[in-house]
Amino acid sequence: MNGRTIGVLFSLLIAVISFVLSTLHPAFDALVISIILGMIIANLFNDRQFLDKGIKMSLKIFLPIGIALYGAQLSVSHISPYYWPAVMIVFLSMFFLIYFVSGTVGVDRRLGVLLATGFSVCGASAIAIVSPLIGAKNEETSLSVIVVMMFGLIGMVLYPIFGDLLSLSNDAFAFITGTTLPMLGQVKVTAAGYSNESYRLAVNFKLLRMSMLIFIVTVAILLSPAKGRRFYVPWFVIVFIVLAVLVNLFHFQRFSEYAGYISKFSLSTALAAIGLSVDFDYIAEGGFRPLFIIGVSWVIVVSVIYLVLVVLNV
Repeated sequence: MNGRTIGVLFSLLIAVISFVLSTLHPAFDALVISIILGMIIANLFNDRQFLDKGIKMSLKIFLPIGIALYGAQLSVSHISPYYWPAVMIVFLSMFFLIYFVSGTVGVDRRLGVLLATGFSVCGASAIAIVSPLIGAKNEETSLSVIVVMMFGLIGMVLYPIFGDLLSLSNDAFAFITGTTLPMLGQVKVTAAGYSNESYRLAVNFKLLRMSMLIFIVTVAILLSPAKGRRFYVPWFVIVFIVLAVLVNLFHFQRFSEYAGYISKFSLSTALAAIGLSVDFDYIAEGGFRPLFIIGVSWVIVVSVIYLVLVVLNV
């Protein structure tokens, strides 16, 4: 068995294990588990160069498939357009604030884009999709996934506590949860623990945020070409956009479900491959500034949202 085959099998096995573990609790994200397991397994080997060819092959095969089919999950045609302006304002505020703070503390622009994308849109999925479009390093992708996931878990613990202390209404709690927690599973678990009404609204807000990925992908394509390189749109991005448009014009619910499973497994396999190529030392050394960036931006945005909701008496 050659090194290419071993690397691909490692990535697939990690993705399968991650999928199984993600069924244990709604807050467990298969993509996050994949990249963490990949890093743990890779760092058990003193010399992991034998995995390199398989890692490259896994990324070449599974990342485009995962990105292309993800567009089929962005169906928001059933959600009232009444919510769009407020969600868009929060999304843009979160994205550009994180990107701005990243620049002020000297973080590489690509890492800043990944952090902003992951936290403002849909966590690990958004990071995995945007990463190849901006030429991000595997280490930057891994670090951004871990940091975004950590703050999402912190939010799951803190939001219900502050919701009770501040006596937030169901609508207010749903809005804060749905517009500021990075991953869909985290939004579902947090909102469901508050009330059924909060759950329904929070999920709708979150789905609207996920649709913003089309906007982010477009921005990433415009920013990605290096000097002297011909501008082009990868085939998988074209399929991603076409599917996103089609599922909103027509009701392809069954197709969207199947495409969603394939996309998630493909992205999990790709992130497992990325994890297999990352050293823990990089995460340990570069982790503080991303934590600071997300922490400061998150507190500012959530505080402003709360003040606006108080003024509006929501």
